[in-house]
Amino acid sequence: MPKITLDGKTLEVPAGTTVLEAAQAAGVYIPRYCYHPALSVSGNCRMCLVEVEKSPKLLTACSTQCAEGMVVSTASDKVKAARRDVLEFLLINHPLDCPICDQAGECGLQDYYMEYSRAQSRFSQEDKVLRQKRRALGPHLMLDNERCILCTRCVRFCSEVTKTAELEVMERADHSFIDLKAGKSLDNDYSLNIADLCPVGAWTSRDFRFKARVWFLKKAPTVCLGCATGCLAEAHHNEGEVFRLMPRPNAETNTWLCDRGRMTYKALRAGDRLTKGFIKNGLIDLEPALREAATRIDEAKGAAAVLGSPWLSVEDNAALALLAAAMKTEHFCFDFKFETGIKDGILINKDPSPNAAGAALVKAGKGGLGMEEFRARLNSGAIKLVVAEARAAALLKEELKASGARLIAFATNRADIPAGAYATLPYASYFEVPGTFINYQGLKRAVEPAVAAPEGVKPLWEVLNKLAAYSGASLRLDSAADAMKGMA
Repeated sequence: MPKITLDGKTLEVPAGTTVLEAAQAAGVYIPRYCYHPALSVSGNCRMCLVEVEKSPKLLTACSTQCAEGMVVSTASDKVKAARRDVLEFLLINHPLDCPICDQAGECGLQDYYMEYSRAQSRFSQEDKVLRQKRRALGPHLMLDNERCILCTRCVRFCSEVTKTAELEVMERADHSFIDLKAGKSLDNDYSLNIADLCPVGAWTSRDFRFKARVWFLKKAPTVCLGCATGCLAEAHHNEGEVFRLMPRPNAETNTWLCDRGRMTYKALRAGDRLTKGFIKNGLIDLEPALREAATRIDEAKGAAAVLGSPWLSVEDNAALALLAAAMKTEHFCFDFKFETGIKDGILINKDPSPNAAGAALVKAGKGGLGMEEFRARLNSGAIKLVVAEARAAALLKEELKASGARLIAFATNRADIPAGAYATLPYASYFEVPGTFINYQGLKRAVEPAVAAPEGVKPLWEVLNKLAAYSGASLRLDSAADAMKGMA
């Protein structure tokens, strides 16, 4: 392991470590534009130049490996002058868009200019090279070539991560620009990561553009519930509204986030959000809807059934198991088996549900039927009524239709209501309430509420508590955690 001296401190680093990585491990920040830990080293932005003793010129920290006895300075006068020169070069043709640029607040050019330059430009606005502005490329991205500093992160992402290679650098010298290759379109499943990677606002999200200034946004840790991968994410929100989902990079699951996962937040403020009960084809206040559903459950007596859901949290599935016990029914099921594994080699899982493993945990603690036995009882007519989350009920669509069993469903949006459902009761989204999910690897993932639920919309455990009360039973739940009592 080579020993180096970095800004006067002696460090021992593993062989193959670059100067930038060594500095980062030592808590010394070296500015960079083109470097990204998940992409190949390009070394073209020159922002990470450092002075190495006995080297005739400054070296790029991102591409220079540490060698025994190397003496490195990251803040010498030569380095500071080089950073100012690099910033001046990058800003020569950059437009004066800062007041209207959607990258403001998280822009590498703004931040580094204030930190390392503050120099007056020697080039007039009239001399700047003009390029195409605000072009929609693909369903999710907007490109402003005039802002681009040619760090090539976007090009390398498409080449190395998605392996779709839609982008390349066109032309040469100060006429160079990023563009689509002939016959290509930027519609891969991970395209919004390009907006995250872009340090200067050349690439922006069409979904997020001009919705909110980033310095007003607050961050809540959450989990993408788009599939069984269970990517860690952040919900960026302000004044009760979620504006975007961003990846929370971690070694276990994800550096990136797929486009479909990023869009899951939009169901929160969709026009079809359920805030009242839905009986047959009409809206009704929640309390009378609960009374009606409880009446139908009581009528079915021992022929009523409870179906868990791989789309619900462990806590809400446990609450459903308590409801089954309160109903005194032996017809309940938490058995969901899907083929798992990353189907695209990046993130998207073959299992579309986020918590089949969590439902299996409840089955292990509470028992219940296997899915095939549950189907058989439904087909035989032994089950006359099913209480289930809407997406789980959709797995038994044909059996429910053929048997004529009544369905009492729980849903967050009208689009999720299964055809033929007798009653549908609203519940709060997992952007609005806490919960635990277990991904296909067996990793527990906790979601935290980012915003409040619409007025009158309650967590599912609370809805179940009231439903049981209207049936003359009590689940004794004061929180989601209460449902887990008695389970290992």
